[in-house]
Parts: sequence; structure tokens; C-alpha cells
Amino acid sequence: MTSPVSAPGAAQQGAEPSVPDRSPVARPSAQSGRPLLFFLPEPKPAASMRLFCFPHAGGGALAFFDWQARLGPEIECITVQYPGRGQRMRETPKTDIASLAEEVADGLQGKSDKPFAFYGHSFGAIVAFETARHLRRQGCAGPQALYLGAVRPPQIPSPHPPLRHLPDAEFAAGVQARYGGIPEAILRDRDAMEVFLPPMRADFAAYETYVYQPEALLAVPICVFAGEGDTAVDPQRLDRWREHTSGSFEQRSLPGGHFFMSVSAALLSEILRERMIAHLKHSEASVSLDFKRDK
Repeated sequence: MTSPVSAPGAAQQGAEPSVPDRSPVARPSAQSGRPLLFFLPEPKPAASMRLFCFPHAGGGALAFFDWQARLGPEIECITVQYPGRGQRMRETPKTDIASLAEEVADGLQGKSDKPFAFYGHSFGAIVAFETARHLRRQGCAGPQALYLGAVRPPQIPSPHPPLRHLPDAEFAAGVQARYGGIPEAILRDRDAMEVFLPPMRADFAAYETYVYQPEALLAVPICVFAGEGDTAVDPQRLDRWREHTSGSFEQRSLPGGHFFMSVSAALLSEILRERMIAHLKHSEASVSLDFKRDK
């Protein structure tokens, strides 16, 4: 059976990640003439693995700006930059998850020279999940682990009414009531809202119209994170993410609400770093064992 997933969270707790991403400081990772699909604050040529981060609805690279330092020298942190924000501000936001996943998967073709994993938050978690499945369908190298935050399993229907068709003021109020995180300064600033709302509305449209299609299980570990105070996502149902992997499954609760990745940034990044290193070692051991068997 197919079903739509819940609407995504919108803005990260704390003012800065919720502000439209206009920062030109970090280095965009893209080839000339192609969309600036990836945002890389600090290249780490010596890193042994990469973590691709998928922002929440309306979010951009600033949501993960400090992760590069937190994850240590072994992990290079790269943020997926959706169209309609940041250095892709002039592009039209996409309104379906399948096309977002396809675009990211195509862009990853040149970045699979090192093992990598995905972290997706809320809306970004579903984009990450579908990107992993798209890569597999194409026979391409995929993530060695999926880390997903603040999102219900895709096969479970949403308990929330849709928001995407509401007028701007009602849409913003609905998002704020359900998820919180939009700074009052943004809500009171008409010019800021004109920049902020279109990509967020597009992301909600993509999420609210997404329909899960069953496929074979992913053969990678899945680790799901939940905020202890998140009222938008039922933590009792998160364990059904285990139905999407033939690998290991783990569920963790962290202090904070829907945007615990801000409140628990240090703890979350520490867990991710430990899990990524462990998963990489396990993957390398499996490859070595398979090689010996083949010989």
C-alpha cells in the first residue's frame, strides 16, 4: 500500500539557521555551468569519508555550517543545496521529492571516490532516503549508512492536515504552531518573508504530495534520531524505519524538540562521528572478507 508522509519541519531552532541562506563565505562544490548543488564550508582532502547533509524544509547550508569542525578531521561535511535558496536563490524551487532525489543522485556521481553517508533532517530525511534508493536503481555507489532525524517512516500516513495551499500568513502560522523555529524577527519582516516562504512552501508541497512506493530493502545501517520534546513526530512509530533496511537499525532520543539538531548539536555530531567511523570499518571488513572468498 502507498501513503503520503507527514509534513516536514520548517526552520531550525535559533535565529541564524532559519534566516534565508545568503552567505557567500563557504565554497560551493560544483562544476562550472552546473547548479551549485553542494555546499562545502571547508574542504578536507585528507578526510577518509564524507557526510552529505540534507536540510529541513526551507533550510539551507547554514543549518550545518558548524558541523565541519564538530565531525573531526576524518569526515568532510557537505550540505546539499536545494534550488531556490542560498547560492541557488535564482532557481525555481522543486515541488516533488523524486526530482530532488534524482538531481542529488546525479550530482553525487563525481563524489563517490570516498565512502559517504547521508544525514537528513525532517523533509531532508525523506529526500536522503529517496536519493539512496535512486542511486541503487541506477546501479551507482550509495551511502554506507543513513542517519535520519525528526521524520516519521514514509509508509505511515500523516496525521496532520496539509499546509501548502494556505495563504502566506496562515501558512507561516501553521508551520510555526506545528514545528516552531521561525524567529519572530523573520515573521515580522515582510521582505524577509517574501524570500523565506517560496522555498519553504515548495518543500511542503513536495513532502505533502510524496507517496511512498515499496522497494527492496536497503542494505545499509539506518539510525533514526528523535527530539524528546518533538510533538510533530510520534516517537513510538519511528522504529518502523527498521522495515526499510536489511542492515542494522538504531533509534536514539536527544534533548530538544523538532529541531534537536540545534539544541543537541554537540551530542548529535559526536554520535554521528562514532557511528560513521564504526560503519566504515565494518564495511571495509566486509569488502576484505568478500575479496578473500572470491580468491
